[in-house]
Amino acid sequence: MNGFEFQAITKVAFGEGRSKQIAEDVKRLCRGVRTVLVTDPGLVQLGVPEPILQALRDGGIEAHLFSDVQSDPSSTSIDQAAAIIRQTGADCVIGLGGGSAMDVAKMAALVAGAEHPAEHYALMANPFEPKRIASIMIPTTSGTGAEVTSTVVFSTTEKRKVWGWDADMGPDLAVLDPTLTIALPPHLTAATGLDAIVHAIEAVAGKRSNSMISAFSFEAIRLLGQSLLIAVKEPANLQARGDLSLGAMLAGMAIEQGGTGIAHCIGHALGTLGRVHHGRAVAIALYETYDWNIEANVPVHADIARALGVADQGQNILALAQAGASRYRELVEQSGLKLSLQSEGLSQTDAMRFADIMQSEENAPMRNNNCRSSSVSELEQFAQTILSR
Repeated sequence: MNGFEFQAITKVAFGEGRSKQIAEDVKRLCRGVRTVLVTDPGLVQLGVPEPILQALRDGGIEAHLFSDVQSDPSSTSIDQAAAIIRQTGADCVIGLGGGSAMDVAKMAALVAGAEHPAEHYALMANPFEPKRIASIMIPTTSGTGAEVTSTVVFSTTEKRKVWGWDADMGPDLAVLDPTLTIALPPHLTAATGLDAIVHAIEAVAGKRSNSMISAFSFEAIRLLGQSLLIAVKEPANLQARGDLSLGAMLAGMAIEQGGTGIAHCIGHALGTLGRVHHGRAVAIALYETYDWNIEANVPVHADIARALGVADQGQNILALAQAGASRYRELVEQSGLKLSLQSEGLSQTDAMRFADIMQSEENAPMRNNNCRSSSVSELEQFAQTILSR
């Protein structure tokens, strides 16, 4: 049994319409009344930031908008957001969107108070200055858990997918408002929800798992497993959307403590190899590696199966664990997520480069934390299998 210390960095506020209280949140957290709202162009086009900006302004908060955020964000976006924060003298940054917008907001809040650009801090190469700017995250997807984690993922100018970490990167407040997730289309509901399920599974099965991670992960898996397909088919179902919001947040708490594993190693490698949405990439990766992982820890995978809703009918625990793998694959297939990567221009001719990226420095923490250790030949086989569809 692994020992642990736990202290949540982020306060969580949950409820339908809870985002309307954002001005009060800013006043309570920040020294001044200037904010920068970081979001993405798609949400701007849908008008999602407008009620948040209006609520801030109605509450006497000076609000500036930064929306130059791409899916799988770049270090350039982080540096640009940090420049806006400095120019406006903002003392609070709000991230509104999926993991990309929230990651940009989280890291920009630290870069804005530092001397160097974002890439200087990649892979913990250099420490950040102490945090001086508060951060609030408002997710509009239910997947990354970025609203409660102190890690970000971004691409360098050389297109390498890397990560940044600092204890101060953890947001001060996460506002979970399920009404903001209703506009998410079915294919993104599926991809982000599966990302959250993979988070919970990898955290509880990983080498750093502990009792706290188990509590977060199993409840996350239960909520996400029971409501993902409902939300895909009934986008306006607020009960299902609320379950996904809570499940993604709990899974985020789990990976904050326990990290991720082989599916995220493979998923990040896919993100470097081609323009594959992160949630879809990790969902595909676990689809292909779930059975292989079971061998390393059958009991925990049996518990995961129960959390996924598999009936325990007295079968041996290996059969139960394998039924959990089947249930996960059913979720992936029934969600409509595309397993083939041919439309992204990827094929088996890319397999060796794909496997090489899995072995890179930036993917080592995920690979090494996985419940089962992987050989080079196994990584090459995963690459071949994933690219053969």
